[in-house]
Amino acid sequence: MHLVRLAVLILFPFMCHAQSGAQLRLATLEYPPYSSEHLTGGGSLVELTRRAFAVEGHEVQTDFRPWARVRLALRNGTYQGALALWPREIAEEGLQPTRTLFYSELGLFMRRDTSPLRVTKLSELRGRKLGIVRGYGYSSQFSDAGLELIEAVDDITNLRKLNARRFDMVLIEHTVGEYLIENDEQLRHSLVWQGQVLERIPLQIGFTPNKNGEPDWRSIFERGLGTLHRSGEYQQIIRRYQR
Repeated sequence: MHLVRLAVLILFPFMCHAQSGAQLRLATLEYPPYSSEHLTGGGSLVELTRRAFAVEGHEVQTDFRPWARVRLALRNGTYQGALALWPREIAEEGLQPTRTLFYSELGLFMRRDTSPLRVTKLSELRGRKLGIVRGYGYSSQFSDAGLELIEAVDDITNLRKLNARRFDMVLIEHTVGEYLIENDEQLRHSLVWQGQVLERIPLQIGFTPNKNGEPDWRSIFERGLGTLHRSGEYQQIIRRYQR
């Protein structure tokens, strides 16, 4: 019995260390200013996530992938979660959502030389070609409207195709579209926000359901995020990425 107790006492610190340093891998996409490998800190959502886990003693590996590949990797068990997700994507992948961290304001970008357009219902866009991203969890209202939706691998590809007159408009998150256009010399003076928010969608992180012996990553994240709120670091991070 003494030997058993001694073994437990010796192993316990190492077991605790293994738990606190458990490997966490998250996937994300180029969705600036929320997430981007070209931004210091990885973007506002990525930096918030890393800091929330850091104050709880965990390091996060964040991989940037095309969104369709992110969703495939989640299904293959490569990652413990992903960001930034819309509720439909979280539900379709069977993930556990965090609180809402931002809101995506979804709408249209057009070429500046296009006649002004005011949309009262989506069916008015029939006959026009709209660029969307493969794997994004758009609500069914866009497919149900009978629109001609053309998929690309990411948002910047869509904007460049729009500029090249491959289609008529791009369906994209307002802040993301403005950021990408402002940082691309060829797009800066040729594309413009159409002016309407067609849908306002919660932006969250989704974690895979807990497995036996693994930390509850969602609870750890929420706890760390609360610490950032109380310390004021949360708002400091947000302000760094505001234009």
